[in-house]
Amino acid sequence: MLVSPSRWIGWLAILVIGMVLVACSSDEPQQEQPAPQPVAAQTEQQQTQDQAQVEAEVETAEQPQAQPEQQGQADAAVVQAEAAEQQQTRVQASEQAAQEQPAEAQTQPEQEAMAQQAQSAVATARTLEGVRGVVDASNSGWPREVEGLNGVVSIPAKPMRIITASVGHDEMTLALVPNDRLVAVGAATKNSTYSNVAALVQEKPEISRDPEVILAQSPDVLVTSPFFPVEAIDALERVGIVVIQTELIQSPEARINSILLMGYIFGEEERAFEFADEIQGRYERLISITSVKSPQPSVLALTQYSDTLWVAGGNSTEGSVIIAAGGVNAAEVAGIQGNQTTSLEGLIAMAPEVIIIAQPVEFGAEEFRQSLLDNEALAEVPAIRAGAVHVVESKHFTTLSYWNIRGAEDLARLLWPDDFPDPPAESFSLAE
Repeated sequence: MLVSPSRWIGWLAILVIGMVLVACSSDEPQQEQPAPQPVAAQTEQQQTQDQAQVEAEVETAEQPQAQPEQQGQADAAVVQAEAAEQQQTRVQASEQAAQEQPAEAQTQPEQEAMAQQAQSAVATARTLEGVRGVVDASNSGWPREVEGLNGVVSIPAKPMRIITASVGHDEMTLALVPNDRLVAVGAATKNSTYSNVAALVQEKPEISRDPEVILAQSPDVLVTSPFFPVEAIDALERVGIVVIQTELIQSPEARINSILLMGYIFGEEERAFEFADEIQGRYERLISITSVKSPQPSVLALTQYSDTLWVAGGNSTEGSVIIAAGGVNAAEVAGIQGNQTTSLEGLIAMAPEVIIIAQPVEFGAEEFRQSLLDNEALAEVPAIRAGAVHVVESKHFTTLSYWNIRGAEDLARLLWPDDFPDPPAESFSLAE
């Protein structure tokens, strides 16, 4: 059926009038729409979700510094997952530090600047002012608030039952509170291959990151790493558990900040001040010697897992150990940031004078060392030619706590034996 021209014109007029009315109505204010989430909050939430997704992938994939699977061992997967979290956190910390520092500092570390930074940290060690994460430094009572990576969190009372689900956090916690207040630990913290406090926690209940397993221990607070699953945090918070995610960045300033922040969380400010001074003093005694040494040898932190070579570049935990010990990080000089793969050709090009292997003996460190020395293609690499290839205690070099100062002390003895004739102190003080 055909439509007459007059009807087409009528319909067209109605359509035009309707469009005008819609345009006019769009200028009126919206009627009580829910406020949109701020962009910053959306970004932070997405970052947290992304971190959780990364951790889930880490637990199911083979990792560079995580140990290879051991067939036939029932608990290997649990320990490997937690060790993988340590490596992934180190990589994340490397990337964050790289973004925050100027390019010049990334490619040529300044030893004197590090010493000045350390001295500045000591000068402020007796106050909580300026400590990242402490919302109100003047509040010494309860409740108190801290700001973690998961937002501002209120702590209603002094926590007496603490869980961290993180090796680095466990190591710091035992320095700040009596042993019995850390009520449970993960499998990696009990394993002396990865943990510097394994001997102190053998009798404690073992937990995973399953919320129900954690809840069974009735914790007052969970202080944990940036890669603890966001879903688990939500589940724990819904039942009233206080959860605080804190950074794990290894620099002189960040190390002291972590100690003071955790001391405030646990209600142990005086112990945190005391321990911060101990750590800073030990670090300063080291770099007072190493920072003025010249020339400084080129050192490469090298590991091998599943036939893949890995190096630790600028802003890595191992890299910070090299610098504190008075070496030049060969990988950083080559432009590498964080923990990255390399090749034999890359190793030859970096031409390190010293190679350190921060890989557990249980997972082939000695065999890897010998393979480097026997490889004819590497014969002219200065470290290979001089036989300066050393297996070091991996848990001192890769831990995300103050224990990597011990790694720096060990390396300094290798690089400067005349200046460090005596072995370093075996351990650090513990809370009474």
